[in-house]
Amino acid sequence: MQNIDRRQGSSPPPGRRRRRKHTIRNVLITVILVLAAVLIFVFGINKWQIRFSLEGGREVTSECGTPYRDAGASAEATGSILSFVHHPLEVQVSTEHVNIHEPGTYTVTYTAKFLWVSATDTRTVNIVDTTPPVIELKHIDDYYTLPHHSYEEEGFTATDNHDGDISSRVESEERDGVVYYSVTDNAGNKATAEREIFYDDRNAPVFHFPSGEEVFLYKGDTWKSDVTADDDADGDVTKKIKISGKVNTNKVGTYTVTYTVSDEWGNEAKFSRYVTVKRKPAAAPENMDPKKVIYLTFDDGPGPYTKELLAILKKHKVKATFFVTAAFEDYQDLIKAEYKAGHTVAVHTATHDYEQIYSSSEAFWDDFNKMEEVIQKQTGCRTDIFRFPGGASNTISANYCEGIMTKLAAESEAKGYTYVDWNVTSGDAGDTTSGDVMYENMMNGIHTYENSFILCHDIKDYTVGMMDRFITDALKEGYTFLPITSESNTCHHAINN
Repeated sequence: MQNIDRRQGSSPPPGRRRRRKHTIRNVLITVILVLAAVLIFVFGINKWQIRFSLEGGREVTSECGTPYRDAGASAEATGSILSFVHHPLEVQVSTEHVNIHEPGTYTVTYTAKFLWVSATDTRTVNIVDTTPPVIELKHIDDYYTLPHHSYEEEGFTATDNHDGDISSRVESEERDGVVYYSVTDNAGNKATAEREIFYDDRNAPVFHFPSGEEVFLYKGDTWKSDVTADDDADGDVTKKIKISGKVNTNKVGTYTVTYTVSDEWGNEAKFSRYVTVKRKPAAAPENMDPKKVIYLTFDDGPGPYTKELLAILKKHKVKATFFVTAAFEDYQDLIKAEYKAGHTVAVHTATHDYEQIYSSSEAFWDDFNKMEEVIQKQTGCRTDIFRFPGGASNTISANYCEGIMTKLAAESEAKGYTYVDWNVTSGDAGDTTSGDVMYENMMNGIHTYENSFILCHDIKDYTVGMMDRFITDALKEGYTFLPITSESNTCHHAINN
């Protein structure tokens, strides 16, 4: 029993162990040789290649200014012998040299690596400019062009995707009611635009009166209408003027002549013009001393003392000038008496209300014309002589309208009127109520000026009360009293507003 157990647990014989080791070594050598052969074959005999596949064309075209998005590429490694191997590779794409803002030919580079093998491929990118510029036309609300006139540009811009702002290159041509625009960029791309011109004429012709809007002439004078008219679209339309109304230059009075004219668009202008035929003033005395002339003027009437004044003037056969208002309606008939007595009747506005008449040019002439209507009613004629309330030099008008006196003075000339101020004041406008003081003021004044324009007020009893004395003494000293006419010497203050 003991011998059997030793045989079963004993080691193989030494010869067998040697044979086994030899076998294992041979197998390892074989494996190593096989692996070496494989490696030599795979990495030596077999040549590895990298192949690229580009998405899209190998040469592509992209518009200038448009972001370039490359289609991409794929790559794989394959062997010259192991052609069945297709190992995908990561591809690095380089587009940094593509300048999308400048036309030209650029290259996109693709790079891939496998083991020690590296390869590149390229794509050609042509950046081109085939996009024409864009012309944008500006439009002004309610804009129009006068018929027969060239279009005046409202404005435009021209921009290009490569050249930027090329508005200065735009050329335009007006033809048959359309403006044609064109512009070409540096690449030769051309853009065009059209604008249809809207024609309209919203203004009537305008009359012009070289001798003044209102005409004053003496009885027996020859008069011919000098009106002209022009239109902003049609130009001179004087020949189209139609005239209605007649003037009898041999009869004193105020006549109305109406002018009507229309332009080709149908806009009509109409103007009624007063033509006053005046009585001729009495001739100045032959023995008159031209250095001793008195223009005696009375403002603000007629009033309760005017009748008495007229009697004084008649007594001395002296003519004066009355700057009348409509302040005393009960005495308006004395305007007729003044006129019939040979005195000059002139406008001093209807209300003499500074705040009202000097609020605007329109307000002044509206008030002025109301007084002209009163005068025409009383005398049959309008008058071309007037005096500004407060005189042309007044500054109170600035409280109501800056610059109003300057404007009114200019307008009065255009209308055909003559305004008259004064260089001698009696002082009855508020400085004194004393007849003696007034007398001294007036005598000192006439001794100062060769032509004295004396300011008085016939609505003051103390003024009328001293007038007989003044006239008597002035006549004794050889002075001549004359009424103011449009042909007289005049007196103007410096305008302060």
